Amino acid sequence: MPETKRSKLRAISQQYLVGAHGAHQFDHTLRVVANVILLAKSYPEVDLELLEAAAWLHDVGRGIPRSKGQRHATASAKFTKLLGPELGITGTRLKLLCTAIADHSFSSGKVPKSLEGKLLQDADRLDALGAIGIARTFAEGYKREMYNQEDPFAVSRTLNDSRFTLDHFSAKLLTLASTLHTAEAKVIAQRRVRFLRTFLHELRRELAGE
Repeated sequence: MPETKRSKLRAISQQYLVGAHGAHQFDHTLRVVANVILLAKSYPEVDLELLEAAAWLHDVGRGIPRSKGQRHATASAKFTKLLGPELGITGTRLKLLCTAIADHSFSSGKVPKSLEGKLLQDADRLDALGAIGIARTFAEGYKREMYNQEDPFAVSRTLNDSRFTLDHFSAKLLTLASTLHTAEAKVIAQRRVRFLRTFLHELRRELAGE
């Protein structure tokens, strides 16, 4: 990607994420961009310029006024559709770009059909794992209780990660590796999931007073 275009995309992304909080600040976008570039090395057939643009723009919808119930990914895709011609991305490529963005989020439950969409989704989900994933989880959960004091690991209760931050590990993070599409992402995820489990093991010991 030409550096002028990359600088423009970076500035746009940073502009719309300036007020973001928790797990979806601009630093998350920077890591997703780095992830897609890393994963794309194994796929010479990928449209790398389009993929990188998708990574820069995938979360801008978080900084755009949205109608009630509109997902951030949908808002990001609509924004990108308007921006595309200015970036020199039109026609079929623009449709592919917007669809990759619209389909990336976990909450949508969508499975991308294009290689670009799969790589973007994998890159985004990798950032929810490992040490960064732990940091993001507690940054995002600052308004919740850290854990249920009676049953921290939900042995005898239903998981509720809207109330307890620790529940988010079992409710979502530990399920992400099974949703990844590419072999390269799965290898990275295995290492990061092991780190999550090590953290949870140590936390269990500390909460037990060991």
